Amino acid sequence: MASHETGVVGPYNVSFDMNTTMDYSVIVEKSSSGVTEDGVKFDRYNMSVQSTDYFAWIVLTRYSAPMLANITANAYIVQSALVGSGADEPNYYQPLIDGKPGVLGNFRFERQDLGNGQYEEGDLVVAASYSPDAKVQENGEYRGITNIRLLSTFPWEVTRDMLYDFHVEASGDQAASQTLSENQSQKKPQNQLQNASQDQSLNQSQVQALNLSQNQTTAQMPELPSYLRL
Repeated sequence: MASHETGVVGPYNVSFDMNTTMDYSVIVEKSSSGVTEDGVKFDRYNMSVQSTDYFAWIVLTRYSAPMLANITANAYIVQSALVGSGADEPNYYQPLIDGKPGVLGNFRFERQDLGNGQYEEGDLVVAASYSPDAKVQENGEYRGITNIRLLSTFPWEVTRDMLYDFHVEASGDQAASQTLSENQSQKKPQNQLQNASQDQSLNQSQVQALNLSQNQTTAQMPELPSYLRL
């Protein structure tokens, strides 16, 4: 049975489903600010979903000016996230996320040799990017002031269902961060939703994957296979 998580993260209302019976925690990180190479200011709000063996890192970035949010812009973010996490030849797809055009990519770490002819498949890493408020501008460009990016090592079924019901909208609340309301499902009584006053530790590849700016790329992606559609 899926657990529905909903709450305020910075100036946004965020909601998604976690279709898993494993225990996990949702943590809202301390916000940060910066400036892109083009001089556009932004505020960044991070949150993570953590279990014993898996994690999902969600980054919500609000820019001071509309940024490119077309397929090539999102493809660059996803490509950089996956390559920064160790991918050699990731796969790319173009699903709708939250009703908006997005890009999804994945790769799997090499399987491990357990000996005696037995192997264990490597973890699947999924990255996704889209803009929930993007629209076509007067000049014909597709731009938005918000970018949502996700990096997940949860099993595909969990990540897929999370993205299927993922929704972000502006809340008007300018608080830096606020704890998501605790889910009351009896199937996961140990789930703890908590604030973190400091950013969680990430390895260098994860930091590189998540500190990205909106740029264009010429990456070409195939249609999303039916079994992967969100």
